[in-house]
Amino acid sequence: MTMILILHMRSLTRKPEVEKMRRDRINRCIEQLKVLLKAEIKASQPCSKLEKADVLEMAVIYLKSNACPSAHAQSYAHGFSRCIEETARFMAQQIAKPVVMGQCDTTQRAEVSAESAGDSCQIASKSSGQHALWRPW
Repeated sequence: MTMILILHMRSLTRKPEVEKMRRDRINRCIEQLKVLLKAEIKASQPCSKLEKADVLEMAVIYLKSNACPSAHAQSYAHGFSRCIEETARFMAQQIAKPVVMGQCDTTQRAEVSAESAGDSCQIASKSSGQHALWRPW
């Protein structure tokens, strides 16, 4: 019985020490939050002494605002992804048509060389038998 009484007395004396260590740990963490949130704290309450609850509340607000991406950022990311997909699809279609692109390059080179030589009328008459590319200019 005396052994049980000794253990009980020891636990009673240990309880306040454990509670003090827990409070000290909480206070250290709150002080670290104050340091991390220094700019936000100065903006909202520049001269007043903050309570622990105020620091915790500001930390929660700050984390909420930075954790959830804004609608604008989500919209931008979605638009950027769609642009990349469309570009990739377009490039895949163009790579699948190397013969057509080669013909366009050959036709353009012939037109440029003919214009530089002053024979643009001859090119038009020669190509009248073939299907000429339509150009808006």
